[in-house]
Amino acid sequence: MLKYLKGIFEVNPELKPDFVFCTGDIAFGEVRSDPLSEQYVKAKEFFDKILTICGKESVMPKERLFLVPGNHDIDRSNVNADAQAMYKKFSCDSENNCSKINSRFNEKSIEFKDAIRRLDQYGEFIKEYLPHQYDAEGRYFYAQNITVHGITVGIAGFNSAWTCAGEEDDRNLWLAAEWQFNSAASVISNADIRVGLIHHPMDWFNTAERNIVSRRISTDFDYWLHGHTHNSWVAPGSTHIVVGAGAVGAEMSEEFGINLTTVNFDECTGVTRLHAKKSSASGWMISPVPSHAPTGEWCYSLPTRIAEIFYQKGEAMTREMDLDNSSRDGLISRYFSRKLEDSLRSFSSHSNSWVDRILSTASETEKNSDLAEKINFSELIKNPKSALIKAPPQYGLTCLSHKIVLEAWNSPLRSLFLYLDARNLQPHKSSIEQATSDELQMLGRTRSEINCVILDSFDSDEKNMVKMLKNVSIIFSGIPLVVMMKMSSGSFNLTSIDIEDRKFEEYYLWTIGRSVIRNIVAAYNEVRKIGDEDTVTARITSDLSVLNLHRTPINCITLLKVSEAEFDESPVNRCDVIRRVLFLLFNVDTLPSYKSKPDLKDCEYVLGSFCEGLLRSGNHLFARDKFLSDAQAFCKDKLIDLETSSVFDILYQNNIIIKIGHFFRFKSSYWIFYFSAQRMYHDEEFANFILSDMRYSLYPEVVEFYTGIDRRRNNALEILINDLSKIHQQVQNQCGLPFDVNPYRYSLWNSSEATREKMEKEIAEGVKESNLPVAIKDQYADKLYDKSKPYQQEIKNVLGAHNFSNMQSVMSAGARALRNSDYASTDVKKRLLKEIMNCWHQTTRVLFVILPLLAKEGYAAYDGAAFALGDGFGTEPNERLLRILVSIPYNVSCWVQDDLYSRKMGPLLLDQLFGGEIGEIEKHELVLILISYRPKNWDKAIQRYISECGKSSFYLMDTYQALRTQYRIGYFSDAASLSTVEHLIKLAAAKHVTGQKLPNEKSLKNLKGDFIPDRIV
Repeated sequence: MLKYLKGIFEVNPELKPDFVFCTGDIAFGEVRSDPLSEQYVKAKEFFDKILTICGKESVMPKERLFLVPGNHDIDRSNVNADAQAMYKKFSCDSENNCSKINSRFNEKSIEFKDAIRRLDQYGEFIKEYLPHQYDAEGRYFYAQNITVHGITVGIAGFNSAWTCAGEEDDRNLWLAAEWQFNSAASVISNADIRVGLIHHPMDWFNTAERNIVSRRISTDFDYWLHGHTHNSWVAPGSTHIVVGAGAVGAEMSEEFGINLTTVNFDECTGVTRLHAKKSSASGWMISPVPSHAPTGEWCYSLPTRIAEIFYQKGEAMTREMDLDNSSRDGLISRYFSRKLEDSLRSFSSHSNSWVDRILSTASETEKNSDLAEKINFSELIKNPKSALIKAPPQYGLTCLSHKIVLEAWNSPLRSLFLYLDARNLQPHKSSIEQATSDELQMLGRTRSEINCVILDSFDSDEKNMVKMLKNVSIIFSGIPLVVMMKMSSGSFNLTSIDIEDRKFEEYYLWTIGRSVIRNIVAAYNEVRKIGDEDTVTARITSDLSVLNLHRTPINCITLLKVSEAEFDESPVNRCDVIRRVLFLLFNVDTLPSYKSKPDLKDCEYVLGSFCEGLLRSGNHLFARDKFLSDAQAFCKDKLIDLETSSVFDILYQNNIIIKIGHFFRFKSSYWIFYFSAQRMYHDEEFANFILSDMRYSLYPEVVEFYTGIDRRRNNALEILINDLSKIHQQVQNQCGLPFDVNPYRYSLWNSSEATREKMEKEIAEGVKESNLPVAIKDQYADKLYDKSKPYQQEIKNVLGAHNFSNMQSVMSAGARALRNSDYASTDVKKRLLKEIMNCWHQTTRVLFVILPLLAKEGYAAYDGAAFALGDGFGTEPNERLLRILVSIPYNVSCWVQDDLYSRKMGPLLLDQLFGGEIGEIEKHELVLILISYRPKNWDKAIQRYISECGKSSFYLMDTYQALRTQYRIGYFSDAASLSTVEHLIKLAAAKHVTGQKLPNEKSLKNLKGDFIPDRIV
């Protein structure tokens, strides 16, 4: 390495550094044959040679060399095992023990002095060799300022090794972070550039320390250098740059690495040049990183704080910064633009652009949603107001958030919309205040300038989220608050939030139309030609329908990515889509020549093990070093030859893994579920873990992908059948509502008051005979008397005991598994579908139970399940009750169809319609799904259903209305399909008018009236 460095400096003397930083592990640990004292003698010789090579006119002075201790610098013979066990125990309750640790560190208590003894040899080495950074206080921490070329550089060396002991250190280390950061800030806070050195990456600390480190790095340092995991990596950000170092001595070639960083203050840019020693190469060489540093040079903009300092000094040029004749405003605009670009980014070969989206006051699944008010997000910028903007995951709420923030700032009013990510906040006020302070400090703005707050990634299902929202509302009282709210597709989540002293307008983010899909295709074709625009648009639209994927930009782009390889072949399920995307990503030509292309199967196998760990721990954040160390350990155990750093690079550059603060996570949870499913396929123990105790109900996508691997996972289907049978029977037995309750038998096409009374009596009598609590029975006996509070309490207890919410989750998992099981046993598929429809049966009856409360209050919530009325149900309770009742089958079909349906499911659903033993209501709900999706031969099935319905029955009326809705707003690929729906509308109308079992053509021609609605395209 020394010879390699000398050669670099001879060719490029301008690369000789002003400082040398080493982030720990100067020694390799206390061993009898080579004691630490002798290792440090060798270290002195090594650093003397480094200083000689790096010196510009003469040897670089030792005062420019800075070290910190690492875990290999400790003397394990000086570790008190009992005290060490106590430190680990303290880590289990780190929030409550954090102040105690900082106090001991500050006071140099007996406990601290006992712990620091493990670094005695390191301390002697520093005292003798580098006295400028020796800590006479015995903490082995330092902070100082050095002026070089007229620039003040603040350098702080952190001691992260004082509680190190062994393998148990991971996520258990104590740093005394509050003390060390405060001490550093007291010395270097006014430096022009601030550099922090530490051995351990952030994820090695316990929770409390990790939170402090994450927060303070962003505000206190411009460069943060670390070691330990021996993986060279650069993570540029708007507030600071993180640089991870490799090793100059290691066991594996992947662990070697050094870097040379240069900073250009005039242009406010930095470059970190990566170098490595690879086993496949002759020696040390540049170390390219695909996308980020293809030539080994990782270029980035300096943090905003540095740019502002040097602009104020008059030393910065305005290149790229003066976007709007104001350098500070331009910097903020650039920062917001980068945030939007990061949120839009998908695959490395394709740069996404913003596409306009529709916001509506109604969900697009509601009847007559086309008549609801539509708004553009620009109206929220012109007239900020508190609002809930709701959409399922991956609809684009985060992109919309950053777009609003950017456009608000770039507007003539220069409106400041503060962006907060709910995933990064704790529910207490101090966390929210700190996040706000950090963002405002970075922007150079004050709280009084905030025009609106956007809270992204809000999920009412997650613990403490509502509490956190209430605190955000209190802190920003008087300021409009826009909440981007994730809704689980097909779930029963509460969609209305009641916050004191704040009223939210409610909007829904809609999917995109065919014209927008066409624009996405056109833009994609410009970068990578897939095919004729009309043909590709039709194909993508069709595949979205067949796979039952929402029409969102990311889904369109994903399918376009899949089409790069084989446009003529369609994927068969979501698992197939992901597999094809991965095949393309892991077979690109952007990897350096010395890096072998990872085998996709090997990658899935290794990533499956890593994601198993994420699922079991429940923590989906991880450091790059953690990813690499876990993956390398698994490869070593399984004797797999895989360059894990290449795997990470590919995932990161294609936005499958994204950076969150100092950590990383999979951008979409379905990647975790996909790789976990692969793990289930290869590991029976993990498969049993997921499939037992209904654990899969927490993440139905895992079962979906598991069954989609080979489409014949009969073992999983049998478990689902048994679980569904048990859980819906529990709901039935404990609730006690008679199985055959059916108010629709009395409902007529034109219901009279007497008919309505019969329908209400049917439900009320069933409730009276049931095992439901008295509070619910009383609600039916006296609907107009206000018993909403005791009713809600009783409902929570009853349905919590009945496992209603669990039944919905298990049903979702079962439906997704069935959808993917083309090659499973026919008998198994039929039995699973029957159990799924039994859950529909129980869901419908639960809605009968809460019907009076919905009619009276407009909402009903209990035990994680909630229902709220949309517009159009009227205001008078009796009117509402009837309208809710007749809409229940339609709503149930909407809730379940996304999980169940794909085009390949058509034959099974049609077989069940007339061949299975199902109740009237479930049969009708299945009919509504068939009308919505229209698989092959659907029209013949609906025609037969119409012939079996009574002329004035509710079922005929609702079928007629569903057909009209599809005719009005449904998508049809050809005129013949539209004509088929028109014929069925007339058939249903004629059946009602004539009473004929199946009206003939003459009856249809004689039909008078406006039965066919206008098309809305």
